Amino acid sequence: MISVVILTKNSAKYIERCLGVLQAFPEVVVVDNGSTDQTMEIAAGFANVKLYQREFCGFGPLKNIGAQLAKHDWVFFVDSDEIVSPELVQKILGQHLSEQEVYRFYRKNYYAGHLINGCNWDNDYVVRLYNRKITSFNDNQVHESIQTNNLTVTTLSDKNSFIYHFPYNNTRQLMTKLEHYADLYAVTKLGHKKVRLWTLPFRFFMAFIKSYVLKKGFKYGYEGFLISSYNAMGVLVKYLKLYELSTAKSCVIALKIADQQELANAIRLINAQTLVPSRVIFLFSELLSQQMPAMRKLLAENLIPAADCIVYDTQDVTQTLSNYQQDNADAGQVMFFFDVNSLTNIRIVEFSLHNKISSDRIQIFYKC
Repeated sequence: MISVVILTKNSAKYIERCLGVLQAFPEVVVVDNGSTDQTMEIAAGFANVKLYQREFCGFGPLKNIGAQLAKHDWVFFVDSDEIVSPELVQKILGQHLSEQEVYRFYRKNYYAGHLINGCNWDNDYVVRLYNRKITSFNDNQVHESIQTNNLTVTTLSDKNSFIYHFPYNNTRQLMTKLEHYADLYAVTKLGHKKVRLWTLPFRFFMAFIKSYVLKKGFKYGYEGFLISSYNAMGVLVKYLKLYELSTAKSCVIALKIADQQELANAIRLINAQTLVPSRVIFLFSELLSQQMPAMRKLLAENLIPAADCIVYDTQDVTQTLSNYQQDNADAGQVMFFFDVNSLTNIRIVEFSLHNKISSDRIQIFYKC
């Protein structure tokens, strides 16, 4: 016996046809992750459908959750924008399944109803049927796949038995999916893959040439050009997002203040920096505690970044700063400038952050 598993989110456009051709299967498990359209209501109208709602945790992990919710050990995954041909349904149900095999199917891809047999959308075989006691999906957030090590991959499709795939109908859907997949890629690869900026124009250009020229996107007119551009943009954006995540740092600075005039000067110098810090920690001696209301008013009316004010009562200002870091999760790295004059160079914050320098005027603290 085979259970079908489908992940859904706002899938009303195709879900009725998707489920309609799957009624010959004894069970279809629909795992929804936040639909706001009619997806759930439509799915509930099919007698063999079981509905579940789960939070999105990445495509690989969520598909494994769906497999565990199924009644039968043999699971057949179908996307909510796919329609299995009736011939393929009969082929699957009539197949003698072996636990040492996983099964793949040919998929025809369409853009706005047009069959696209190029642009890297051709020759598309997807492994979708397996025994959950033997294998599972990997944990990839995106571009997940069934683990096939030591298993035989058997093709069940022919010219009449395949999967219709309708992923996009307009450029808005293309761009939305591009952003979503690029975000997931960046999170997944963070810490595991380095990005060299100088290679990105080459990657972008080659992705377009491969799709539009080598994969014959030019044969499909506007749709071929659009999809080829989308493929190239997907490469560019995912690497840009990964680079951004890899280089992102919290820019927090700390500064000791002697009096109100020095505070006013510090505000002017901080606002003029080429890299405005996300937060500034001002350290005031106890002698200035009575002037704190006026100090806070001055900061609220004039300072661009957010600010924290700390009063220290010891000679060791750095100890007060260390204590602050222990109590504040967002202060993992703090650049401490010993005096206002350290900020006269308008690029000093940017330079200190990217070069991690320490000197007699600047000290960088790292939270343990």
